[in-house]
Amino acid sequence: MPGLRLALCLGNPGPRYSLTWHNAGFWTADVLAAEAGVSFRNAGLFSAARLPSGLEVAKPSTFMNESGRAAAALLSSLDVTPEELLVVCDEASLPLGTIRLRAGGSAGGHKGMASLISTLGTDCFPRLRLGIGPIPEGVDLADYVLARVPRKLEEEASLMAHRAADCVTMAFEQGIEAAQSAFNSRPSSPSPPDL
Repeated sequence: MPGLRLALCLGNPGPRYSLTWHNAGFWTADVLAAEAGVSFRNAGLFSAARLPSGLEVAKPSTFMNESGRAAAALLSSLDVTPEELLVVCDEASLPLGTIRLRAGGSAGGHKGMASLISTLGTDCFPRLRLGIGPIPEGVDLADYVLARVPRKLEEEASLMAHRAADCVTMAFEQGIEAAQSAFNSRPSSPSPPDL
């Protein structure tokens, strides 16, 4: 598998959505940019930042359900193949704080991922899923992912975004398998011992 060149972090644009569960990908992008001391530049369908390491980090300016349009524009402008792309997104079926890195797979009901797969014509790209579950009983998935993160869970959500940023960095520097070994088996905890 070729090395990673681009981390596409999914979410919805605008302040109304910034603290909603569906924006876990954006949180990770913001951590990566802040830690590297770089800013995002707007490029129409997406905003992007190049880290000193050479990794491009991008956030679609489209809404989640049209993430594929932003991805197609990005890959074309950067001359990146889907195999060199790492998608970072929320995952309601994983407990809060859990992150899972996979080399490929289906959309799993995630509308942003479905848009990417449909537009790019392949599901053979790595993805890092950030756990935002469990969904409370009787709550609709669409309502849950667009709900604001409760204040009592903000710290745990922030720690997860930082851990996800570390995972992205390792995947870029050492490869997907190394990052999987380091992060997929790590227990979910609001205060991991190595932080």
